[in-house]
Amino acid sequence: MLRAFRVAAGVALGAAALVSLPCSALAAPPVSPGDPVPGAADPGAARGWSVWQSDGTAWLAGAPGDSPPDGSVIGWRFSAAPDGAAGEPPGGELPSFQAVCGKDTAASGHKRVAVAVDFGETGSDAYPGEQPPAGPAATCVAGAESATAARLLASMARVRVNAGGDVVAVDDYPGREKGGTALDAAAPAAASEGGVPVTLIAGGAG
Repeated sequence: MLRAFRVAAGVALGAAALVSLPCSALAAPPVSPGDPVPGAADPGAARGWSVWQSDGTAWLAGAPGDSPPDGSVIGWRFSAAPDGAAGEPPGGELPSFQAVCGKDTAASGHKRVAVAVDFGETGSDAYPGEQPPAGPAATCVAGAESATAARLLASMARVRVNAGGDVVAVDDYPGREKGGTALDAAAPAAASEGGVPVTLIAGGAG
């Protein structure tokens, strides 16, 4: 009888110790050095720059060769794009054209476009070991009426494109992307007030 009591007491103490353990210790399996970090993008996943245009309520997928009209708000985002997906739109709130470009004017024959650039998140978008620059930020850019989304971006940043016209690097990000050719922006338009080019304002903000 005494032996049975000792066995029962031992089982009870063991159960109590098990219950007192943190839930994470019970649920989380051991992590090996080579295991992927939870929430992080697959190191081998495709990544790239994508362009988006705001309709006032949401981002709609676009193309680098699109020519957004005057008053548009476009966004560029670097993100992981597995399985051929279009990628992720810029984060944060949708920029307002009036808030970004309301105080700037463009010369005749030119347009103003609010351009937001989001370099993505470190954990979910960046290549392993790379740190994206700060962002997102929106800038008012002036360009010729025919200027494409890619050339408007090139008015405010260093842009490299591949043979198909897709943007592969913005301000040399991602760092591992060494290919592509530099894209020259169209001739910048001068702001009517003070004669300061809007692209210079953009450069100062950057």
